[in-house]
Amino acid sequence: MALVLAWIIAVQGCAPLQPREREVVIPAARISDALAKRFSVEKKWLDTFSVKVDRPKLTLNTAAQRVRADFELSIVHPLSSRPYLGKAGLSGGLGFDDASHSVMLVDPKIETLQLDTMPPVLGDLVARLTSAVATELVSRLPIATLRDKDLAAFGRQYGVIGFEVLEDGVRVMLRAKDS
Repeated sequence: MALVLAWIIAVQGCAPLQPREREVVIPAARISDALAKRFSVEKKWLDTFSVKVDRPKLTLNTAAQRVRADFELSIVHPLSSRPYLGKAGLSGGLGFDDASHSVMLVDPKIETLQLDTMPPVLGDLVARLTSAVATELVSRLPIATLRDKDLAAFGRQYGVIGFEVLEDGVRVMLRAKDS
């Protein structure tokens, strides 16, 4: 017991010697897994269109500091005998939700939208529909949750101060809350 108490006192005494800033890197594979879980969905819109989003492919855009997902899209309208198939790409910036300790995609933007054999009369409506679906699916989408050990070390609590999109993941920059 005395040894444990001595260790705790030593660690707390060394807290000022611990780094005020640290980082956690979230690998691209972990982000891809989160996107795959979230983007394999089918939604009904306006009680008319059935929109299916599937097979996201992650791209980390280091120049724009955004995370991008390109995915397959299928839209079914009850007056059509076949689905409209295509691809869409959307990107998001990064944010942090303190309550859930989650790194989130924020500020979603449709980057590309291409649907095969879409009649021009439906094009504008489908573009708005796709934008609404993307905003709902991606806005504040958690891509990773930081663990307690990421946010606390050597008796210090750390808070997120920024992000950096890397070629192989996302760097989360942390600063001790007492500094």
